[in-house]
Order: sequence, then C-alpha cells, then structure tokens
Amino acid sequence: MTDDLGAHDVEELRALMREHHLLPEVPAALLEPTTRATAGTADPSGHDLRSPDAAESLLASILATPRPGSTDVGPSADSRVPPATDRSGEPARRRRLQRRAAVLAVAAATVVVAVVGSQLSSSPTAVAGGAPPLVYAEGAPEAAWDGSLPSAHDTLVELASVADDAADLPRTGDVQHISRYSWLSETIGDADGNTTTAVYPTSDEWWVAPDGSARSVQRRAEAVGYDGRVDPDAEDSAAGPLSTDDFMPGMVEPFAVAELPTDPDAMESALLATMPAEYVENPEYRDTLLVEATASLSRTSIVPQDVASAMLTVLADAPSIQLLGDTTDRLGRPGVAVAVPDSLMKDSDVEAVTVLIISPTDGQLMGTETVTLTNLMIDVDEPTVTGFTTVTDRRWVAAIGD
Repeated sequence: MTDDLGAHDVEELRALMREHHLLPEVPAALLEPTTRATAGTADPSGHDLRSPDAAESLLASILATPRPGSTDVGPSADSRVPPATDRSGEPARRRRLQRRAAVLAVAAATVVVAVVGSQLSSSPTAVAGGAPPLVYAEGAPEAAWDGSLPSAHDTLVELASVADDAADLPRTGDVQHISRYSWLSETIGDADGNTTTAVYPTSDEWWVAPDGSARSVQRRAEAVGYDGRVDPDAEDSAAGPLSTDDFMPGMVEPFAVAELPTDPDAMESALLATMPAEYVENPEYRDTLLVEATASLSRTSIVPQDVASAMLTVLADAPSIQLLGDTTDRLGRPGVAVAVPDSLMKDSDVEAVTVLIISPTDGQLMGTETVTLTNLMIDVDEPTVTGFTTVTDRRWVAAIGD
C-alpha cells in the first residue's frame, strides 16, 4: 500500500461500495478455492475467497493498487496545470470536443433507437472519471499515441479465432442482462458559466427484452477524486444514489447486434454505419470509429461468438490499433489489451488513447479504458486514466429485473 492511498482510504471506499451495492459479481473461477494452487481459503494476495467480503476485498485491492514502481494514481493538485487563459483556439477545441461527444452519442443510440432522452432520470451528462492505471505487458497506453507499440494485427486475428471456436452463452431465457462497473463523472454548469465535476463509482445493470422494452438501473456511491479518495466537498449526484429508467416496448432494437453480418467487409460497413456519416467520410477517423462502435455494441448487448469474431477480424486490419498485451482487468481477470489513438482529437489540444480489454478465452470485450495524456480543460497534463467501464456479467434471463 502506498502513502498516497492508505488502508483507511480503502476501507472508506469498501464501506461506500458495500452500502450502495456497487460491487459486481466476481466470476466463480476467482472465488472457487479449487482453482487456486492451495487447498486453503486464501489466495496469494491474502484474501479469504470464501468469506462474505471476498468480492469486496478483491475489488478494493484491484482499484487501490497503482502501477508497480509508481506511487501516483492520478494528477496531484500540485502537478495540475491551471486552465489556459489564451482562448484564441477555444472554438476549434470546442468543435473537436463536440465531434467526440457526437460520436459517443451516436454509439449509444445504436442500442436505444427511439427518442428516450426524456425518459432518463440521470439528467446530467455522464462521462468517465479517473482511476488507478492498469499494467500491460507490452508497454503503457500513452505509447500508442505516437505509434511506438507493436501492431495488434496478429493478436487480434488469434483472438478472432478464439471467439469463433467458443460456445455462445447458454440460454435460460430471452432477455439480455449486462452488468457493468464504471467510474462516471457529472459536470454541472451554473448560470454564470462555471462548471463543477464530480466522479461517482457507479454500478449499472441493463436488460433488453425481445419486444424492445428495456430497463437501466444505476447505483452510485459518494464522489471520489482522481486519486480514488472520497471527495468530501462534492455534491451528491443529481440523479441520486439509485436511478431506474424503463423503456416501453419497441424503444430498443434487441436483435441489432445478433443480426450483424459476419463477413469482415460487410461487418466493417455495418460498424461504420452506426457512426456519424460526416466522420466516416474522413479516413483518418476510421480506426477510432471502428473501436468506438465495437465497444458500444459489446457493452450493451450479448454478442454472438461469430459476430464477436467478425468484429475482431475487422479491428485486426486497422493499422493504428496497437498491442498492449496481457493485463489483469479491474475485476482481477486475465485479459489481452489493444489501444488506438483517439484520432477524433488529433488536431486539438487533447491527446487521448482508447484501450480495449478482450477475453483470451472467448474473445468477448471485458472492458474499456480511456487514458488521457493532455487535456487542460480537465487539468490533465500527464497520462491519466480518465475513464473505464468493466463488463462484470453477461447472461440470458427470463424477465427484466432477473
């Protein structure tokens, strides 16, 4: 444990997450003692894997552990660069940010295809907040910005083969259920143009039924800072600790992902068709758009194995996607990571890299990370995890709410 994040801080986070039910299911393989090298109840990190607090202890340890050799888990107050006072380039920067926001909005709309904004109780715009960095075998994500990591082509081809060979999830019903864990932030502006941002550890569940009805449930803990510590000055989330949004039949397209083509050329066209047409026309954005489309669809739907294989085949031919290599995700599961520079921001003052973490056993997306190198608008001037989403569970269930 480092001086920056002590045992007291971890215990505070664990208490908050327990209180607000923010701990996702830990896969049985991580909790089953017979999968360990010893026959006892403790894993090598000292967790009692059969105790009631096993999942909490494991996840708290993962979130609290910084990259080896570094005691920094985010930009300190002393290291942050004050906002630039020269606003001569602000309109251009704003256009770049609006462009990225448009891409993310369209990606979300590939699942919710009707006008559902008025249905959402989570009124403030939510984007991901900071978190301790993961460790990758081939290098750090920021190296992808200048293209210094190895190509991910061969690895993605292998993962596509793994996905094609793996069995689809067993069907115990016709309703898709996806659980995720993220650090999300809400930025709220006042009448004078001032904004405040707070980061909320958030657990969310998403159900989609065959008739196009759906439900979203989000549970939020108290706000934390970029270093993972509880932020005592932050306001409560405007959406409250718990929000539930129900969508009427026909508001969501439940079969959009399952019906995607498996031919690589047709899959590429289908993925790009979910993105704004004006950006698709620019070849410089192609790789980023393919990654955004793949991530959005995989976070919100159960992806058949042949479709997942076709997605990975398309990504394998994207030249700017680079290999980060083996890693351990935020739930303690082994994964393989690739990274792509965010080309949508290439001509702005923002430098960021998107990371995909893929399962080596079935080729499914396990999670995404955003690593920002520079963004003076959020006081980041060194590589910082400014967003992550971990898919904690996918399954077929009998009814919404199961």
